[in-house]
Amino acid sequence: MPSKRKPYNDRAGYVASFRSGANGGWVVIYKAEEQGIDVDGCRYAVVCETHGTLCGSTSQKDARVLMKSVEFCEACESYPRNL
Repeated sequence: MPSKRKPYNDRAGYVASFRSGANGGWVVIYKAEEQGIDVDGCRYAVVCETHGTLCGSTSQKDARVLMKSVEFCEACESYPRNL
């Protein structure tokens, strides 16, 4: 059952989620195979749930860096940063 704090935690392959400071949307890490996402053989998929953008990562550590930077999502990158 999803929670308000982690609304994607009931999805297959869920690893972690982060509320983006760029736009308040969610960025989620999934185990790509369990979620059925093809990311060129990468083990993890980092998904911007707001814009549907995704990228792959071979390690959970690198996926967490991508999740917090949202550099992979051009739409999120265009939002002003909350400093």
